[in-house]
Amino acid sequence: LLGYWDLRGLGEPIRLMLEHAGADYVEKKYQHYKLADGYDRTDWHSVKFSLGLAYPNLPYLIDGDVKVTESWAIMKYLSRKFEKLGPENEEERIKCDVTEGVVQDFRQGFTSMCYNPDFESLKTNYLRDLPGKLEMFEKNLSSSGWLAGPKITYVDFAFCETLDEMRLTFPGCFDKHPNLLDYLERFNALEKIASYKCSDRFHQFPVNGKMAAWIGEAE
Repeated sequence: LLGYWDLRGLGEPIRLMLEHAGADYVEKKYQHYKLADGYDRTDWHSVKFSLGLAYPNLPYLIDGDVKVTESWAIMKYLSRKFEKLGPENEEERIKCDVTEGVVQDFRQGFTSMCYNPDFESLKTNYLRDLPGKLEMFEKNLSSSGWLAGPKITYVDFAFCETLDEMRLTFPGCFDKHPNLLDYLERFNALEKIASYKCSDRFHQFPVNGKMAAWIGEAE
């Protein structure tokens, strides 16, 4: 059971991993509503402390007796459960550890801007600085198929989801980065990823929650 808000956000990389692994899973999608004086999150808060989670939060994953919260922890759990999605030796573990931090910083910078009320003014400087941030990924992807080496790992699911969200926000932002474009296209062309994105299980929007300045268009 995967529990998360009814949007892409931090839940989507986990969904992508489950789909790619061919896992049989169900979802609980929590709703939240904008009010005149804030936001109603009753759907989640009413059950938050009743699920037996050590650190109640969204997303969460319940797999039999295993209960995990925090998105990176969930992805690393799945990478061990489905061994093909995790590092296989110390060199790959180090690469995944390092890349996880880099991807998290990159993703956080983008997400923070989307949730900032000054999104419209912030995006000018963000787009000005973006090519420099992308260049390090462009360079490293030129020498390996995926972020941590020749095989896909959990960090790729988080990064590709971030890239896909960025491309929706700023169309054409990767046009001068052919390795990144190729990387994202190869990811989306993976058989089970492509099948998922063509199914009614996939929802392109909303990307972010209702408190964001850039939520993503309604479907």
